Amino acid sequence: MKRLLLAFVLSAALLGSLAAPALAEAPWKPVFRLDAKTAYIFAYGDGSWAELVGDELSAVFHWVTYDETTGEMLAPADPIPADYDVVMQLSWKSCNYGLAKTVPLAFQLKVSIPDLGVDLPYEQAEDYWVGTFFWDDYWVANVGPIPAFNPHIGAKVYGTRWLLPLTGDNGVATMNLGADKKLLPGTYTVYYAENLLHTTTDLGLYFDGQRSPLIFRPEGENVVPPYTFTIAPVGP
Repeated sequence: MKRLLLAFVLSAALLGSLAAPALAEAPWKPVFRLDAKTAYIFAYGDGSWAELVGDELSAVFHWVTYDETTGEMLAPADPIPADYDVVMQLSWKSCNYGLAKTVPLAFQLKVSIPDLGVDLPYEQAEDYWVGTFFWDDYWVANVGPIPAFNPHIGAKVYGTRWLLPLTGDNGVATMNLGADKKLLPGTYTVYYAENLLHTTTDLGLYFDGQRSPLIFRPEGENVVPPYTFTIAPVGP
């Protein structure tokens, strides 16, 4: 079950959450957009990352590649350009506002990157949940639609984001930083773990033949195998 939870988060890029009144909806529809020249590393993952390139409907994903038969890693994700900001991110989406808004009450995470002086336990990581946003056309175009498993319930889709900036004025990295507050070229190891505190129920349609909500139950801490990401050397 622990591996299933992680695999589901990875494949959907985002996940849903804690049970709440079934059709709760935000009185407004806040938006969230990716910043340019910023690498968003999937904190729960394997070093894969995403960026915005060009206009606002052109997210590009840099995935680690695997052998489809053996599951063995064939190649790491592309190096991150040296002039990019870097953010560790985790985002969940849910078919209604109430579910999305309560994600931080149900889900803990922690992350450590020793070579950057980063070590956030569960309690400190809670501070980097930064709100709920509407799953609008921007996100449908960049990630995909998530219909409700039952279209008659009329649930709208919302996301909730956890963003840990490593660089910039608010960055938490304290080591291997250049004068511009960007990360120095090199390879950095990430240690990540997550803990589901409460049973969570998601109303989204994620699988062919799905006829009921997806329910995830707590089964203790899930520790992801350490992984790396690389900052590319500075160009000529």
